[in-house]
Amino acid sequence: MKKISVIFLLLLISLTTVSFVTWKKPQIAENVSAKEIHSDFFDVLLVLLDPYARKVINKEYPSRSYALWDAEILEIKRLTGGYSQYDFTVKGKYDTYTGPFNPPEGPITLTFHVTTEGVSVEKIQK
Repeated sequence: MKKISVIFLLLLISLTTVSFVTWKKPQIAENVSAKEIHSDFFDVLLVLLDPYARKVINKEYPSRSYALWDAEILEIKRLTGGYSQYDFTVKGKYDTYTGPFNPPEGPITLTFHVTTEGVSVEKIQK
């Protein structure tokens, strides 16, 4: 029984070592394009930024609205590097419209500053 335990332990150690050595750390890109990676991550980010975008767009254009399914994340940029540094700019494009069936009135691009302290809108491009 002791021999089986030792063999199992050695097998477990070797598999763990092989997994650790062959695992590739994901690269952190300074700029990530929505065309490169468009996944659930970007949709979650759009949902989390939605209250800030809605507030700014309603202030600039009180009669306009937008739909999240038609919004997109254009760029994410880490401002400070290193371990435990959470300081980002996120650029999102929102296609606005007035009324439920009218054609789009044009995109608005918002640049958000995202930190652990909160979110603010840095730039509005019409």
